Amino acid sequence: MSPCDPMSKQEVQAAHKDEPYDMRFPSYLGFWKRSIPGLEEQPRFDLYDEPHWKRKQQILNDHPEIADLYGYDTNTVWITLATVCVQMGLAYLFGQILTDWNWTMVLVAYVVGGSFSTQIGIIFHEFTHNLCAATTLQNRWVGNVANIPLLVPLAQSFRRYHLEHHTYQGVYGYDPDLPLEWELRLIGNDPIKKFFWLIIYGVMYIGRGLAQQKQLSRWELYNWAWSIACDV
Repeated sequence: MSPCDPMSKQEVQAAHKDEPYDMRFPSYLGFWKRSIPGLEEQPRFDLYDEPHWKRKQQILNDHPEIADLYGYDTNTVWITLATVCVQMGLAYLFGQILTDWNWTMVLVAYVVGGSFSTQIGIIFHEFTHNLCAATTLQNRWVGNVANIPLLVPLAQSFRRYHLEHHTYQGVYGYDPDLPLEWELRLIGNDPIKKFFWLIIYGVMYIGRGLAQQKQLSRWELYNWAWSIACDV
């Protein structure tokens, strides 16, 4: 089923007549539907509504003390600085000192560099939700600093499209976390193609925006200028 195919209320009800109303409710203990390579050509789609708000309400009803944990944590700023210093330090070490330690460099890049790059992705998520500092401006700069080792300007694009994801969650054509039709046609249900697609998934945020002819925002342009300056 294409995500663009319109369906009536009766068709939606018929498609899910043998299932719970919303299997993503917090108390649901069943299994997610998934698309099986070799048997199905396209990913799975469901017609349930967006679950986050219901989950939030259910969790707060069960554990209201969680609300006391809301707020930002400035420790993330120090974690960001440490992460950037380690990445830049390793780049200098293998670029200027241990220049003939090729296999060691590959191992360190995969284990240490890969782990810290993943952590940068987590920092991007935290600054996007203003969880690193008191103001939006301060959070944006936490993101820019975290972006330094990645060379490619991703921080502000991630912020833009991740917030759009929360605004239009599950709405095809608006939620930037959902693949576009050309991605479905190109990748399909091929596990090898999916593997390489996931490797560049961070860049796909920008790619989808360009495919939808979205203009770069002011902060995305700042991010490009900042990254180019840092790379030079």
